[in-house]
Parts: sequence; structure tokens; C-alpha cells
Amino acid sequence: MATSTKILVLDDEKDTEDLFLQKFRHQITEEAYEFAFATSQEEVQKHFEIETFDIFISDINVAGMDGINFISQLRKSYPLMRTIVISAYGDINTLRAVMRCGAHDFVIKPIDFNDLLDTVRKTTKIVASMKQMEATTKKLSAISDELDVSAKLQRSILPGNIVKSGSIELFADTIPAAEVGGDFYDYFWLSERKLGIVMADVSGKNVSAAMFATIAKTLIKSFSRIYASPAECFKNVNITLCAENVTTMFVTAMYGIIDTEKNEITYTNAGHLPIAVIISGQDPCFLECDPGMALGIFEEVEFIDHTHCFSPGETILMYTDGVPEAADPDGAEYDFERFAAVLAKNAKASPNALTQELIKSIRQFANGAPQSDDITTLCVKYRTRITPNVV
Repeated sequence: MATSTKILVLDDEKDTEDLFLQKFRHQITEEAYEFAFATSQEEVQKHFEIETFDIFISDINVAGMDGINFISQLRKSYPLMRTIVISAYGDINTLRAVMRCGAHDFVIKPIDFNDLLDTVRKTTKIVASMKQMEATTKKLSAISDELDVSAKLQRSILPGNIVKSGSIELFADTIPAAEVGGDFYDYFWLSERKLGIVMADVSGKNVSAAMFATIAKTLIKSFSRIYASPAECFKNVNITLCAENVTTMFVTAMYGIIDTEKNEITYTNAGHLPIAVIISGQDPCFLECDPGMALGIFEEVEFIDHTHCFSPGETILMYTDGVPEAADPDGAEYDFERFAAVLAKNAKASPNALTQELIKSIRQFANGAPQSDDITTLCVKYRTRITPNVV
């Protein structure tokens, strides 16, 4: 239900109140307008101590020259309120001064109430627009604050982005397309010789996606402590997500366990992009894997474990579709050919350096086009330990 426009009228003529109530009787009956009256600045101030108004109609002669400052102060105190000045014919200098100090419009005495009614209607629309704008601004501010908190929360649950331990050198990073993204990475030591690595992409790019990502990340890490097989881990994560998924969201993910004693990685896939393999002197390739079903869609899904043995100095890269699907201003995609070329050129680079070169290449290709999707990578260089033969 629309609320009445509250109007305060300042005028010291005895019949002013009766005239306004008579001329605006239909609008008052329909509760379109609600009037209050004052005969001095002091009475105006008393009214404002009780309530606020949308429109202030003031006889500038009643307000006096000090009324110019009075109207100016009211404008500062009540920025959404609009002032309509009533001025005697020929008092143009005072009228101009008042308009410069913030009055919105004016009418000339003797008052033509048809003209005044039209002025009030137009001013009411402006006030309504200002209120809507303020409400929208507050809402956007609240959303911005929420996104900021969500983004900070999301960043806080990600592990650090650098690991150097024995044969493992790891660098991971994420560049969200919006304040809050749906991508996440994770890594965690399962034992002294086993490192779990995860790359995932949640459908959607809002706060709900961030919350779903947090749940999925927590489940994967928790179940990884229970199930030694990545496939069994994903099977149980999927069952749990499906049972609790009221948002119909899903997450594509890749989970691998690097065994530094066996020099191999065991991995499983849930609808995610394949792991890239980079070896100096060879063309980059992608690890074979069953495409699998994304997590959170159907409960009855089986996942498959695959194993890959590392070569000395080999680098593997997990990534989300924000990499190959990055677009230029014409909509052309970065694609896997450019992706593989950067990987081949930086095969000997550290994970950090390779990642930075990849991001640099993507940005050069995008050529200023807005980032449409999160870009997340997790890069591991594996320096295989060579065990000498025992004679």
C-alpha cells in the first residue's frame, strides 16, 4: 500500500490552511497527501522534531531573508525533501537567491491552486524517485557488504598458495570474475608421503555458490581422511551433497593423491577438466580419466581411480574452465591450443612462474574484455627421487 506524501506548509495568512484543505480535499480523502501547517520558523522546527516531511511549501516573505538560510539548512538536514517556495509577484531577486540555496520549485502569489497541484504532483514523483534510489543504494550497499564478507570468508578457507616440501613444489591461485566466485582449490597432507590436491568449480557465481563451495570443500577434505581411494571419497561426498542439496547446485571436481614414495598420483574425476602434464622437450598432454558426473546431481554414481607415474621434473596443472574459455572482445575463446603452447614454453619454469605466464597470456588474449568466469589453477612440479640400485 502506497504511503501518503507528507507536506508541511509555512504561511502566516489565516485562511491558508482552509484553502489548502479545501483545494486538496480529494487527494486528502484518498490519502495521497497529508498536510501539516506552521506560521513561523519556530513552528516548523517543532514539526520536524516530531516527524519528517516529503515536501516543504514555504512563503518566502513569512520566512524573511533569514529564511534563505533556513531553507538551505533544511535541505542539508533532509536531503530527500523538496521545497516549493511561494513568492509575491516581482520579488524575483529573493526568489532567485532561494532557488540557488536549494529550493526545488516555486509558485507566485496569488496562488493558482491548479498550478500548485501540478507542481506538487511533479515534486511528489521526484521525491518518490529519490526515495527509491536511496532504498536501492542501501540495498546495493548491503549486498556489497554481504559480498565483501563472503569473499573474505571464501579466501580465508583457502590454504596458502605455495608449498615446497621434498620432491613437491606447488603453487595455486584463484582470480574470481566477481566479488564471490564458485571455484576453489585445496591441498592437504594425508601422511608424511601423501599429498591430496583438489580443483573444483561450483555452478553459479554468487553467495550461494560460495557457500556451496565451502560445504563441498569441507566434505572432500573430511572424507579424504576416511577413504584412501579418491573415487570412494567422491562417491561419499556426492551422496552427502545430494541428500542435503536443496539449491540444485552442483560442483565439478578433480581429486588426486600424490604418493612421493611411489612417484605417482592416483586421481578421480567428477565432470571436471583433465589434468595437464608438462614435460620439458615433449608436447603437453592431458591425463586420461573417465569424465564422471559432477557432484551433487545424482546419488547413484560410481567414480573411477586412475594412476599416473611421474617423470623426473614433470609438472602437472589442475585448472577450471575459466582458463580455456577466457574470451577476447569478439567472443573468441583462449582454447586449449594457446593453453598448451604456454605450458610447453614454460615447461622448465617453477609452478609460480608458469602460472604467472599463463595468466599473463590469458590477459593479453582477452585484450581488456571483462573476465566472464573465475580462473583457478593448481600447479605441481614433481622432482622424482631416483633410488640407486643396490648391488
